[in-house]
Amino acid sequence: MKIVIIGGVAAGTSAAAKASRTNSEAEIVLFEKDKDISYAGCGLPYYISEVTPKRSRVVMNTPQDFEDKYGVDVKTEHEVLKIDKENKTITYKNLQNDQKGTCQYDRLIITTGAKPIVPPIDGIQLENIHPLRSIQDADLIKEKIKGKKRVSIIGAGLIGLEMAESFSELGLEVTVLELQDKILPPFDQSITKYVDQHLRDKGVNLILGDGVHSFKGEKKVQKVMTSSGKKIDTDFVLLSLGVKPEVSLAKEAKISIGSTGAIEVNERMETNIDDIYAAGDCAETINVLTDQRVWVPMGSTANKQGRVAGDNAAGGISCHLGVFQTAITKIFDFTVAMTGLNEKQAKNNGYDPLVVMITGSNHASYFPNFKKMKIRGVFDKNTHRIIGAQIEGEDRVDKRIDVISTAIYSELKAEDLFQIDLAYAPPHSTPKDPVAVLGMVAEKKMKK
Repeated sequence: MKIVIIGGVAAGTSAAAKASRTNSEAEIVLFEKDKDISYAGCGLPYYISEVTPKRSRVVMNTPQDFEDKYGVDVKTEHEVLKIDKENKTITYKNLQNDQKGTCQYDRLIITTGAKPIVPPIDGIQLENIHPLRSIQDADLIKEKIKGKKRVSIIGAGLIGLEMAESFSELGLEVTVLELQDKILPPFDQSITKYVDQHLRDKGVNLILGDGVHSFKGEKKVQKVMTSSGKKIDTDFVLLSLGVKPEVSLAKEAKISIGSTGAIEVNERMETNIDDIYAAGDCAETINVLTDQRVWVPMGSTANKQGRVAGDNAAGGISCHLGVFQTAITKIFDFTVAMTGLNEKQAKNNGYDPLVVMITGSNHASYFPNFKKMKIRGVFDKNTHRIIGAQIEGEDRVDKRIDVISTAIYSELKAEDLFQIDLAYAPPHSTPKDPVAVLGMVAEKKMKK
């Protein structure tokens, strides 16, 4: 059996490694158009800020390392140009010498990822305006910001605000522009208002509810002009407007594209074409709470989907059941996290939501580094099930969001949250953990 994989970052390398373990006799060839594979895309802000100083720390495997570990034939700087599903071949170009070739496959896994959204804004062709998606982007940004004083970030989502911290760590003056009237658009304002103030306290200039009209400069960008008429002096612009699935190869091969714009797959990561799988940021998944197709470009999801695709392509039996769209990020001293549905999403999907907002603690108040956290939970009044939560705080937010995500997966009710036997010791929690308190308050409200 010959398995060909297109794309070599999270999903692609995960697929290759699992396929190799499932079927040690399979011949596995991985094509990647860039020089690097298997790097930590989510770690790039920390590489840029030099919190992670060495490039090698965010590159999990070199091509040679990966070949040695898993016996995979890794072809970097090879761009796949076409999929011929009838003849089960792909056409590729070696970017080092421009020579083209073909490669036969028995099973094909598409892990082409996503690409940055770069809107047609006047002046966007000026130098020093860049997105951040790959490690090559990070290398370029590190070089471009040397000696600079002011940077502007377009977009106040997870990556944009992580990069606000990264640039600030380097001593740069940072301005963040966001078209919506609040930061972190997927989160509720009752959570984001605390992070908003924290960013301002750290010296980040936030311009909200204002879009970018144009970029000005001679050869290099010098000003950002907003829709409302503001003029922001800048030496560098980071485009952080999100990404879209890279599905051009799939479209050309008449592989089904779903309503989200990503490749449509089933729980085995199979496409509508026999022996062709797709995984990662180019593929759809299912929101378990709504049973609707969603597109969630997250490293955690990509790794899971890649593993499932690799196992099944090599003859195994695996499923990826879906996601709750759980996410977390660190912004200076604060952490924000979310899982499941917010109130609006719950209403739109037939739930009768009850929203509960509590203040909890990271650990006992008499132990050093005592911090508060805000938890906004969403429960279904009919079943009492917890169906979503958002949290902000300075410590142990990750623990609570993971407990709640597990509770959602297990279809636990408000009253169950009190019964969960969570670990307690003064340095780690409180006798009544914030998750338990959330359930207690929700149960009390639902009995009224």
